Amino acid sequence: MKILLTNDDGYQSEGLVLLCRMLAEAHHEVYVVAPDGQRSAMSHCANFYKKIYITKLDEYYGAKEAYICTGSPADCVKFAESVLKIPFDLLVSGPNNGENTGNAILYSGTIGAAEEGVLCGYTSIALSRLGRNVDYAPAVEFFVRNVDVLASVRIHDTFLNINVPELPSDKIKGVRVVRHSEGKLYHDYMEKQPEQDCWVSTGFRAELTEKDRETDVLLSEDGYITITPLTVVRTDFASLEKIRFLEKLN
Repeated sequence: MKILLTNDDGYQSEGLVLLCRMLAEAHHEVYVVAPDGQRSAMSHCANFYKKIYITKLDEYYGAKEAYICTGSPADCVKFAESVLKIPFDLLVSGPNNGENTGNAILYSGTIGAAEEGVLCGYTSIALSRLGRNVDYAPAVEFFVRNVDVLASVRIHDTFLNINVPELPSDKIKGVRVVRHSEGKLYHDYMEKQPEQDCWVSTGFRAELTEKDRETDVLLSEDGYITITPLTVVRTDFASLEKIRFLEKLN
């Protein structure tokens, strides 16, 4: 397969390096367009009025071509689609350093790149691994082992969001296809810093309820790989008729 890789942790991420190398060793034709540094929590940000610089790398862990980009993860996908003009069979965003579950998907640059892939017409997958700065191998090995099956899932306007628990491969309990949790994953707030006019965004983990039991958050934390189909369609179809009376406004 012709596979495009990107992420939001930057081109030097251990996870991206490992994924690229293992896919190339499995005889896939791999292309990489990734940010030149950390771009977490950029969501689907795209730069329309800011110059973006792209540098082609001489080599990158078995990739056929690799580029680093000063823009966002979505910008990386836009560049690949509009400039490289390669009929990619699959776009993979990740593996992310940390979970993309619950409402974290609203902030994630990993998710944003997968969404952009869908808009470009690519079969797209967002791949994340729970925990911070731990072993990427279980997530990457699972993905490479099953890439053909995962890439065969083609649903219009939809991509797969995969989260792999922070466990050795032989301790993972299995795979569950689930919805994402609608509960708030973190209680965020702004905290004043000693410097003048300086604030940082921080937060603490929210308490989830029993209704979140069969969702991506708790099942992934319980040791399962979770797979959730996410769509770029934003219309609330259930509410269309409920607000039809607004057509009478003038």
